[in-house]
Amino acid sequence: MTKEFYYIAISSVYVIHLLYALFIVIGFLFIVIGFFTGWNWIRNFTFRLIHLLMIGIVAAESIFNFECPLTWLEYKLMSLDHIKHGSVPFIAGIADEVLYYNFPVWLFNAIYIAFGLLVVITWFIIPPVFSRKKSLL
Repeated sequence: MTKEFYYIAISSVYVIHLLYALFIVIGFLFIVIGFFTGWNWIRNFTFRLIHLLMIGIVAAESIFNFECPLTWLEYKLMSLDHIKHGSVPFIAGIADEVLYYNFPVWLFNAIYIAFGLLVVITWFIIPPVFSRKKSLL
């Protein structure tokens, strides 16, 4: 396969990974801000359930010491094309700078688990509202 294919594939996975992380963090900020500003949409059950499940997956990976599938795929694609970590494509490099820091694994695990617990606590403090649309019949 061509180098361009790997660059597009690597960049795509990095962007998906970044969007996943941003949805978790920004979603939480919106929930908290929305509570104080009266935004009703932050209590949407589907949004809240997806948000909870997404951080739940990250926390579970940390608890059971599983490598994130997106991280694995990023490194696998880079190794297939013999790309060194410092020479990733431009878009992937930007996402890499946002996603990865030179901290010990235990610290990341502690942050992910603590943030997951914070989202669970928020679920009860600012509970979502499950509503069904009324039938016209």
